[in-house]
Amino acid sequence: MRREGQVRAVGVVALSMLTVTVAGCGTGEKARRDAEMAALVKQVDELKKSQAQITQDMGRLSGELKALDAQGAFLVGETKAQAQERDQLKGALQQQDGALRTLRSALDETNQKVTALSVPSPAPAPARPTAPSASRDSTPEKLYATAMTSFRAEEHGQAVLEFTELIDKFPRHALASSAQYWIGEAYYRQRDFNQALAEFQKVPDLYPQSQSVPEALLKVGMCTARCTTCRTRARPGSRWCARIPSPTRPRRRARSSPRSGRRAATPGEARLLTDLPRPLY
Repeated sequence: MRREGQVRAVGVVALSMLTVTVAGCGTGEKARRDAEMAALVKQVDELKKSQAQITQDMGRLSGELKALDAQGAFLVGETKAQAQERDQLKGALQQQDGALRTLRSALDETNQKVTALSVPSPAPAPARPTAPSASRDSTPEKLYATAMTSFRAEEHGQAVLEFTELIDKFPRHALASSAQYWIGEAYYRQRDFNQALAEFQKVPDLYPQSQSVPEALLKVGMCTARCTTCRTRARPGSRWCARIPSPTRPRRRARSSPRSGRRAATPGEARLLTDLPRPLY
């Protein structure tokens, strides 16, 4: 009996220990399961967040895709419009090329007709650009009047050409000496005293009997006084130079009048001053 009691006690103890063991195992399994459930819940939350982000990204990408589709459609329309404009421009250019070819053909035909009908004319002789073209019926009086008109208009270069033409065509005419004088006067007005002296000197040299000689000699002296280089132009020993006092030559002491104390003019100088003729105008 005692052994049975011991066996029962041992059985009870063993059962108690088994119960405790089983209870302990159940508690650990529950804890482990709770941990796994918490991990699964956390993963589910993360998956939900990821799905929400993916959904948001998909919406954004869908909007961008729609915008790209719209832009592509717009570009396709623009491309079609540009292709149409290019075709229109090409057609217009072809029409213009055809019109130009037609005009060119007509112009070539016209040129051929003109070349066939035209007769080559002789080339005109080159004329002097500034010299007046004198006709056959030009008279000394007309040439002289034309030259004087140019001189009074202060066109001295043109006047010199016209006076020179008169002298070349009518060297023995009465107006030739006056024309020669006015050539010198034209250069004198231009302050070309060297050339003016040479032209004035031609009046007594070429036309010694002309009424323009005294005035020309006076102008020779004025040119000599104004320009020092002109003094060498006078020829020594010339009968006309003897009438003009040289500025470099020492003057002789003139006789003075007993009443006034001034120099008395010689008969030749008095006659030259009183009867000095003027050139013809």
